[in-house]
Amino acid sequence: MTTITPESLPRHELLGLHARVAADTDQSRVGIAGRVVDETMQTVVLRTASGVAQVPKKGATFEFRLTDEAAAPDNGVGTAFKPAGGETRQTTGESVAYVTVDGGRLLSRPERRSENGVDSKWR
Repeated sequence: MTTITPESLPRHELLGLHARVAADTDQSRVGIAGRVVDETMQTVVLRTASGVAQVPKKGATFEFRLTDEAAAPDNGVGTAFKPAGGETRQTTGESVAYVTVDGGRLLSRPERRSENGVDSKWR
């Protein structure tokens, strides 16, 4: 299995990753965080502490948390950065990278995005 890196995240399956809505055209969605439990062509579904939230990709900016190899220092400067707002996050001790991606870059059927790859230009 291929390791998910900040550069390759848009080409991979998102299910199981921890995500947070860092920005959205609908301010009520900003801050929604949880594990990705489903993904459609136009939405990401997160299991949150209070239930399930379906967030449209268009107009949203997502922050994904990658652990272990994906956050290793040899992935290069500029591939990951502090969480939006600069707050400190608790981790289990493994290396962590926070990767922000515009939801518009994820607008496609997940299986097609994985097959064909996408331009992985990061914000």
